[in-house]
Amino acid sequence: MKSRQLNIVGSPCRPASASVLALLSTIATGCMAAEAYTRTPVDGGGGPRNGGSGGLVDAGLGWETPVEGSGGSGGQGGEGGTEDAGGTAGGSGGASGTGGAGGSTGTGGAGGSAGMGGAATGGTGGSIDAGPPETPGTGGSGGAPDATPVTGACAGKTRLLAMADSVIANFESGSLVGWYDYRDATANATLNHVAIVMPGGAGSTRAGRLSGNGFQGFGAGMGLGLRCWDASVFHGIVFWAKGTSGTDNNIALQVAIPATHAVADGGDCVARCFDHPSKKVVLGPDWTQYRVTWAELTQAGFGDPASYQGIIMALNWVSISGPALDFSIDEIAFY
Repeated sequence: MKSRQLNIVGSPCRPASASVLALLSTIATGCMAAEAYTRTPVDGGGGPRNGGSGGLVDAGLGWETPVEGSGGSGGQGGEGGTEDAGGTAGGSGGASGTGGAGGSTGTGGAGGSAGMGGAATGGTGGSIDAGPPETPGTGGSGGAPDATPVTGACAGKTRLLAMADSVIANFESGSLVGWYDYRDATANATLNHVAIVMPGGAGSTRAGRLSGNGFQGFGAGMGLGLRCWDASVFHGIVFWAKGTSGTDNNIALQVAIPATHAVADGGDCVARCFDHPSKKVVLGPDWTQYRVTWAELTQAGFGDPASYQGIIMALNWVSISGPALDFSIDEIAFY
């Protein structure tokens, strides 16, 4: 296995030794050939920031249980009729009691006292007043979904991104912290390390550039370490690029995931690594915007099968073939 050299600018993914096995492909999908590489620092600077864990969101309350209203008490019966002298008919029954709100049946009025020669007539029972029905409570809103459970190298380290976190890099600060470059193992090939150039794409001031010549393998690439970002809220990545690469001007955007990122670089992969999900794009001489959806990402096939599941550890832009390359990228974001 050959070695390919990788230069890290303030990257936190510095390998444990001077060389790290890499398998990159030059087959039809456009990923790097399976070759090993070594990384050498370009300049100092700390690695990329590691985002904090996403907060958990409580679930909303469900349907409120209605409370049954207590019925009102029954109305009081009317007084009995008075006694009529001379034997007239008995007095009429007492007036109906007033029904209570939502209450039980009222007690009937007491019967009238018998007049002379007359029969007493009972009073009319109180009416029922049905109270208004209780309105069921409205269920609480459900909480936002939690991040997908993460195991392996990114467990407890994942930064859960929101839509407001769409910007990845644009070089306007003039800093290359977190950026690195790497190359195939061609002897005597020349690589000009990733550098900031002016002007940038989309009307910006600065961009990142990688160039070199004399390569006989896949060539070289530049990348940005992200550690463990959960970008599942987004649809893909958008960036601007221009330049030349190999004989067909193809470069590949690689999305390094834990399953394909080597243990030495902070991932979970222990064998046949670096077959990252990727998408080829064709460069031109002028700045052009490229959009890559997660669904378009495919592997070259030399590594164990793996697919993007929302967690990203790094982004790479790599040439597909030698002998020469000279390309720039800018305005990188999720969408």
